[in-house]
Amino acid sequence: MAGEAAPLVTLLTDFGTGDPWVGSLKGVLWSIQPAFRIVDLTHDVPPHDVFHAAYTLYRCYRDFPPWTIHLCVVDPGVGGDRRPLLVITDDRYFIGPDNGIFSFVYAFDTVSRVIHITADHYFRRPLSETFHGRDIFAPVAGWLSKGIDSSRFGEVVEDPVTLPVPVDRIGEDGLLRGEVCAVDRFGNLLTNVRRQTLEALRESAGGRPLQVVLGEREIPVVSGGYGQAAPLFALVGSSGLLEIAARESSAAEATGIRSRGTPVAVRAG
Repeated sequence: MAGEAAPLVTLLTDFGTGDPWVGSLKGVLWSIQPAFRIVDLTHDVPPHDVFHAAYTLYRCYRDFPPWTIHLCVVDPGVGGDRRPLLVITDDRYFIGPDNGIFSFVYAFDTVSRVIHITADHYFRRPLSETFHGRDIFAPVAGWLSKGIDSSRFGEVVEDPVTLPVPVDRIGEDGLLRGEVCAVDRFGNLLTNVRRQTLEALRESAGGRPLQVVLGEREIPVVSGGYGQAAPLFALVGSSGLLEIAARESSAAEATGIRSRGTPVAVRAG
């Protein structure tokens, strides 16, 4: 495995922290690879919400060093016929169920291989029917970090499960269209509109100010962080994605939008 001497693994789950499952996951990781540095991305993904997990992973995995292992366990089909996967990009590893959790990685990164994990001699024994995060995914992450070649875990597949991933686009009418993908704990409306698409629109508009159209509302696109005078504003957040915010308040409450899927558009003013 390429990377640093002390390997890094991140954890993204819907386990919460009230039960021992996160601790069990870490125990197996350290049992195989005592040198692991473990980072908890979050364990508060809404139960069974694979899209939310996929979008959360997309927002932050590039913040980590090359060859970080991202272990993602939001797995409502555990014990069924869904496949365990090892996904390899140009410089990262992803391990988790074949249920669409890596859809944003497939859409926006360069994936070199997707491996169906079948080499069960790397699994923990006895193998539970309900906790593959502990018994399959964590052991594979551990052995991968110790230098086991990825080809030894199984066969390459060409048909991983994908969720519909909303892609921001500039239409012939000059509108940049996207949608709300999540609402964070501050009430910010997080979208799929990428910084580069926004800049392409700005350039084509000759640098004119941009506005988000959200239903009947027109919301200015600003810079300078959250300390704005406008009651509602839009800006590119730390993940490189456009978000709609309200100063020291909740944009979700102000707009009545509390879930994903609401269309947004951006136009030149």
